[in-house]
Amino acid sequence: MRRMKCSAMSVAATTAGLAILAGSGGPAAAEPEAIGAGESMFQFSVCNRAPKEASVAISARLAPGSQDFVVAGWWRVASGSCRKIGSYPRGHFYMHATASGTNWGKGDLNLCVETPGPFKRINLPNYKCSGDLLRKFSHQDIRTASWEWTLRP
Repeated sequence: MRRMKCSAMSVAATTAGLAILAGSGGPAAAEPEAIGAGESMFQFSVCNRAPKEASVAISARLAPGSQDFVVAGWWRVASGSCRKIGSYPRGHFYMHATASGTNWGKGDLNLCVETPGPFKRINLPNYKCSGDLLRKFSHQDIRTASWEWTLRP
């Protein structure tokens, strides 16, 4: 097993965050739900220009001002279409996508995902996963009210 490298996060807020996640539908839902709403949020959308359906995972702050990050996936985006994924706190945001062996994500941060999904969890510092579940996520510092990620072949 490989250890995931991540920044230190507040354990105090984790308990509250897990309580929020427990009431949000969690893994039993058809797809993970986005978190929160308001002026400090942005709308995240994905446009898939690849020839195959893509699956998207994200990592975002649990709430505006929180030091805790949630990792969630998988939203499916059909080839040739765009999809609103959800509203997330502005600032540090991470995303990964995959479609039939093609992966999008520069490796700014490696995070553990779950397959087949859906999944949603707090990203704890000690969280470990097998290497086949470790994915490369791209980082964006989002300051606008909306942001669109275009997946190209």
